Amino acid sequence: MTVLVQPADFLSSLFLIKPSFLHAGISIAGAEEANPAAPASQVTTTAVPATATGGTPTTPSPPQKGQQAPESPQAPEGQQPPAATEAPQKPEESKPPEGFVDTMHGSLSRQIQDTAVWLDSFFTNESFLKEQNRSYVRVRYDVFKEQGTAASMKPSVDLRLALPQLERKSHLIFTAEPSQPPVGTAAPAQTAGERFGTTEQQNVTAGVHYIFRSAAKESFVVRSGMQFSKFTPVVFAAPRYRALFPLDSWNMRFTQELLWRSTSGWQTDTRFEFERLLRPEFFFRTSIDGIWAGRVNGYLYSLAFSLSQTIDPTHAIDYELINNFQANPGQLTEVDFLIRYRHSFWRKWLFFEVAPQVRFPRDRKFEDTPGILFRIEMFFGEVG
Repeated sequence: MTVLVQPADFLSSLFLIKPSFLHAGISIAGAEEANPAAPASQVTTTAVPATATGGTPTTPSPPQKGQQAPESPQAPEGQQPPAATEAPQKPEESKPPEGFVDTMHGSLSRQIQDTAVWLDSFFTNESFLKEQNRSYVRVRYDVFKEQGTAASMKPSVDLRLALPQLERKSHLIFTAEPSQPPVGTAAPAQTAGERFGTTEQQNVTAGVHYIFRSAAKESFVVRSGMQFSKFTPVVFAAPRYRALFPLDSWNMRFTQELLWRSTSGWQTDTRFEFERLLRPEFFFRTSIDGIWAGRVNGYLYSLAFSLSQTIDPTHAIDYELINNFQANPGQLTEVDFLIRYRHSFWRKWLFFEVAPQVRFPRDRKFEDTPGILFRIEMFFGEVG
């Protein structure tokens, strides 16, 4: 008697993982990297091709019924035909079929990816939004207060319109934010990439976002357009490549972004992220982010650790520890610790966030400098 065991049933009983928290999130849709377990009100489900998930390659099919196989060449008259030899085995046949361990490994990797997608969508992570293949509007208002400084207020608007005539691969983008505050002004804790790497955080931007490839394991997008800083136009172009590598119980994500501006030249942003699902409600991520920019003295990099906790479908907490460095001279410039509490209330597109933090900057001899951020965000995106 043969007993068939479904891999999903075995994994559920083996790891006791019940990703019920994946049934929450904002009403936006991802490009082929979406959460397959999410409902229509969440990220849109898109199947990953077998080539991207390590599926077994296809083999040529046998001759159809009624067709004759080609005849073997006849031996010359008076000679014995050569002895029959065994045909060489094809590489596909010598490759062992995908077994239970491979299936379990692939399922675990997808669970990590699904959790990462949900958390990044819930917290509207900038890296996540850059790969979205849907139209959306995000309206945000931040109020930040740090010890020894006045409170600062920062409204912002981010609009993206996907063009269906171009198979939804081309987007028109528009962002509007106030001018960057002067150097030394208090600001929320950020990694090196968040401080210098994003194009959209530069006053007013209008441009085109084209997606060449968007899959679970690989993506390539290019943004180009024009920024207006104090009514001065600045042309920019920013190609971005990302690759995902499953590593047993971890996922490793590599991202490389180039940015060129007509006023400041080239800038590079290199990022390595390692992710792991600790428990159904806890997700761990560590990231190494390095920035080189022509207008910045030396190479800036950061080492950050993040532990995310899902409380229920509308509440989540993110604990972050950020270490910022400067390569020339090689020294630690700042240590930040912050807690982000985010809550979706009243409507699924309305969010409230509070983030208390403590900074230890080098220019203040690493003395603790507490601060707090309050944020109201409205996110309107396509459903289904």
